Amino acid sequence: MKNILSVNDITVAFNNADGEITALDKVSLDIKQGEIVAVVGESGCGKTVLCKTILRILCSRGTVKGGEIFLDGCNLLDLTEKEMRGVHGRDISMIFQNPLTSLNPSISVGKQIAEVMRTHTRITRTEAVERTLRLMEEVGLSDAGERYDQMPHHFSGGMRQRIAIAIALAANPKLILADEPTTFLDSEIQEQILDLIKNYSRKNGISVIFITHDLSIVENLADRVIIMKAAKVVESGTTEHIFSRPVHEYTRQLINYANYGKRSSHFHGRPNRDPEMKNEKLIQINKLTKSFKLGRKKKNRVLMDFDMNIYRGEIVGISGPSGCGKSTLARCIMGIYDIDDGSITYNPEKDKADVRWRQMIFQDSFSSLNPGMTIEKIIGEAIRIRDGKFPERELILRLMDEVELERELIDRYPYEISGGQRQRAAIARAISTNPEFIVADEPISSLDVSIQAQIIHLFKRLNSERGITMMIISHDLPMMMHICDRLISLPYLKGEKS
Repeated sequence: MKNILSVNDITVAFNNADGEITALDKVSLDIKQGEIVAVVGESGCGKTVLCKTILRILCSRGTVKGGEIFLDGCNLLDLTEKEMRGVHGRDISMIFQNPLTSLNPSISVGKQIAEVMRTHTRITRTEAVERTLRLMEEVGLSDAGERYDQMPHHFSGGMRQRIAIAIALAANPKLILADEPTTFLDSEIQEQILDLIKNYSRKNGISVIFITHDLSIVENLADRVIIMKAAKVVESGTTEHIFSRPVHEYTRQLINYANYGKRSSHFHGRPNRDPEMKNEKLIQINKLTKSFKLGRKKKNRVLMDFDMNIYRGEIVGISGPSGCGKSTLARCIMGIYDIDDGSITYNPEKDKADVRWRQMIFQDSFSSLNPGMTIEKIIGEAIRIRDGKFPERELILRLMDEVELERELIDRYPYEISGGQRQRAAIARAISTNPEFIVADEPISSLDVSIQAQIIHLFKRLNSERGITMMIISHDLPMMMHICDRLISLPYLKGEKS
């Protein structure tokens, strides 16, 4: 079987205020037609940089210092930008980590898929629509005819990722780069997406590079595994060889994380609190109903007659599969969504327009932080809004200390720090106004398993030391059982049962 992709001794460096940093150090790999190769490593190892280098979409500070990248015999580094635009979508497609940010929010999902087909193949508009409907059905989007004209925000996270996969497959590419495509999904949907990628690769002979920090999810997916650490490939081999006879110490460490990363041994248990200490209601939700319009006539009812109390000082967990209403509930509590019926009462009665007493930490820290602001400005922005002036630098540094974020990062931008550091910055911003209540929506799902434990322990400490009431949303039940005082877990959130 011939090689579709050959990466030979590729070296990439980035220039920043601290000088030149090597992001890829003589990295080499080959992928055959129809083969699935997993590239595994923790944040900062160079996985995503490798994808961006293959696609030639490095930022202006990134430079290819040496090496070659051949796609089906053509050196991509020799192509002009115009020629590379022809390669994108037609020969190489990418499935990004967060489908909500990679999809155009103002164009229907059907049109986005059809546009790729018409751009790279010679078909009519009618043929593109017909093929799009078939492809939507193939990737598991039922009622494709009705859903063709719906917008991305009408779909759950799992459905949006299926749309992103359909866009990637639209022009029948030779190679797909999948960069952490299941990070934000619950385990059931994650398995469906992995099966979809694997089956489509086998059926159509499409090669796949699957990027992940979680070695456990590639055992039944990949033909070969490449382990990266600190910009280098430290080990590679067949999947069976990597799991049964790992050579490098770092590979053995990742396998240990895969074996116990999300089990109880990784998170320290949370002692049960005295029930009398949490009998004061901070938020009371009665018969909450929320639906979303799907076109002119249809509605998707996400929450119906939902009852729930949140007690002062507790950590309450909300768990369930994608699309069950977890994030909708959070946004209703935060006042982001207007509710259809029912009530949300705050005790004591709060000014609903004043969100300083309640803060939210979002799932994707990169999307929730302003890329044009330094970490200092990001953390201090809520204080500036509250007080009318920006806080002194020393206060920002103390907040950074509290969330264990290195002080030297204060003048960095979000794209210059790791995912774990960005999430710490988001937490520092959330606690900057001394809120009574924090909602954390899937706050660790995009992080390496070792960083996940650190963030969870940080939440526990902030709850204990500051007395902040927290609602944590996650599909990771073992983690939730160890941090939460109460856990509400239902397939669909119709009412409280904990």
